[in-house]
Amino acid sequence: MKFVVIGNRGSDAGYWVWDGHGWKHVGGWGVEQLFEVASALNIMRESTHLKTPGLAEAAAKSVSEFVSKELGQHLKEGAGVVILG
Repeated sequence: MKFVVIGNRGSDAGYWVWDGHGWKHVGGWGVEQLFEVASALNIMRESTHLKTPGLAEAAAKSVSEFVSKELGQHLKEGAGVVILG
C-alpha cells in the first residue's frame, strides 16, 4: 500500500510517497497549484461538518472535479486519497 503526504503550503511544492519501504520525495507541483489543491481538499474535509441537508454535498461537489483532475495527474488510476484533519 502506498501513502501520499502533501506537505506544507508554500514549501518546495512537492509531496512524499511511502511505498512500504521508505519515503520518496516527488516534485513537480507548482507552489500556487499545490496551495490550490490543499485548499480544495480542506474544503472537502470541512464540508463533512455541515449538517444542513444538501450543503455538505454542494460544498464538496464544488471542488471535486478540480481535485480529481489535479490528483489524477500525480496518482495512478484507482489510487485513493484520505483527508485528515
